[in-house]
Amino acid sequence: MTRFFVTCGVITGGFIVGLLAAIPFSSAAVANPWDNATNVETKERFIPVELWAGVEWNGRRELEMPTVDGRYRHNYGAYSIKGPTEWKHTATGDIHAVYERIYSEKSGTKWQLFVINEERTGLGRLYDGRPNRDTRTYSGGLKFPLGLWKEGETKKFVYKVYEGSKNSERVESITIKQIDFTMGTDPHCLEFYWTVTDKSEKSLYDHHTYTYCPGKSMVHEIHH
Repeated sequence: MTRFFVTCGVITGGFIVGLLAAIPFSSAAVANPWDNATNVETKERFIPVELWAGVEWNGRRELEMPTVDGRYRHNYGAYSIKGPTEWKHTATGDIHAVYERIYSEKSGTKWQLFVINEERTGLGRLYDGRPNRDTRTYSGGLKFPLGLWKEGETKKFVYKVYEGSKNSERVESITIKQIDFTMGTDPHCLEFYWTVTDKSEKSLYDHHTYTYCPGKSMVHEIHH
């Protein structure tokens, strides 16, 4: 938004000495907060929940859970994000503030619940239900990075998988590929590589590369 101010002239002998000028000036109050998310010298960035959720960010470097009711698209299909809401974990009985992510594609609908993990390094899944696969619940993991991260940095998180009466542990890891870049016409995007393995990290179960842009949530996904 452009603001204006007026310089008033002085009236002398019936004439106005001076000019009426409308001069635009920038205001820090209306600056784009994403412009200040990254230290370009150290390539360190604060990543808020709002980048994952696709909603406006107020610029505060705090991990808040804003209200979300959004619908988005990327290269594989359409999805919605809603929340936060309270959910009682079916395996542990704990109450969590979660986001609901519903993803529609040709094979059917995938329903997931996300929470900020205990280390506050990212969002992880508590619930994952999808077509042609048994429903799984988790203790939270590292599916999306949150907080301070650097380009090239890797972080890991060990979490539990609850499948009926059986529990197992897995490791999710994220490596930041591009901390802050322009994709097409979208500035301040984030690209990272995500993996999930067994606890020993010898068996690789899944790995993707994701791209998120402000106001759009996930815009690109590569399933390796």
